[in-house]
Amino acid sequence: MKKVILSISAMLFLGAMSFAQSNTANVNQVGNLNGSTVNQNGGSNDAEVDQYGRSNSSEVYQGIRPSLINAMSNSAEVLQRGKSNVGFISQSNQDNEAFQKQIGESNRATIWQDQVTGAPLATQGSDWAKQVQRGDNNEATIDQGTSGNERPLAPSVFDANQLAAAAAVTVPVSPHRNNRALQTQTGDGNTAYASQGGEGNKSYQTQTSPSGTSVADGNVSNHYQYGNRNIATLTQNGTKLLEDTMQIGNRNDATISQSGMGHQAIGFSLGNLNSISITQSGL
Repeated sequence: MKKVILSISAMLFLGAMSFAQSNTANVNQVGNLNGSTVNQNGGSNDAEVDQYGRSNSSEVYQGIRPSLINAMSNSAEVLQRGKSNVGFISQSNQDNEAFQKQIGESNRATIWQDQVTGAPLATQGSDWAKQVQRGDNNEATIDQGTSGNERPLAPSVFDANQLAAAAAVTVPVSPHRNNRALQTQTGDGNTAYASQGGEGNKSYQTQTSPSGTSVADGNVSNHYQYGNRNIATLTQNGTKLLEDTMQIGNRNDATISQSGMGHQAIGFSLGNLNSISITQSGL
């Protein structure tokens, strides 16, 4: 009798382990012509999608792109309200978190985290990304440690020497882990992009524009950070505000604040412990 009891206990223990390592997907759609795709490979991944309205589209991939990888403990959440919003999340490796919230029409949000083919052990995940959009025609993209991390190319607001420094960065950056990115957009016609590779980098982009602002008159922000513990913080409130920040090295800090109309700010740091502070207002 004792052997039977032990056997049952072992089976229950194995069952609990199996359950703990399973993936979870929850999709809730209310409205018409909405579409959602969830594809998970690995263990303990979680995806939750809520779509309300018409013609919204959401895709969540965990451990699938750019190649099959045993992804672990990734979490993705998508909430879309309105019409024709598009959300895309793709996570590989482990312990990445992503959150997207879009309210309005025709907003687009894309998050890639640790999307690395044949990722080295040093690329350990633990990235965090969050995007919140309210209004119409906003676009936000975050790349962290991905094979496709974009670097600025000519023609660009950066000069030839700065572009050469960016070209010298090996992408994807390794080691890579514990990066944070937050993009918040309120209003219409805003565009934000963040590309980070390394360890402990942080990017914060907050954009506010009046309701009815066209894409041509919207605000644009691009952050490129490669290295360790760099911080880029942007606040835009107005229209036609342009900001580009690139930091290569360690512990660099850039803070940009823009309000009004038609301002442009370009920040570049190559090295360590550099600091940039730009404030623009008026018009």
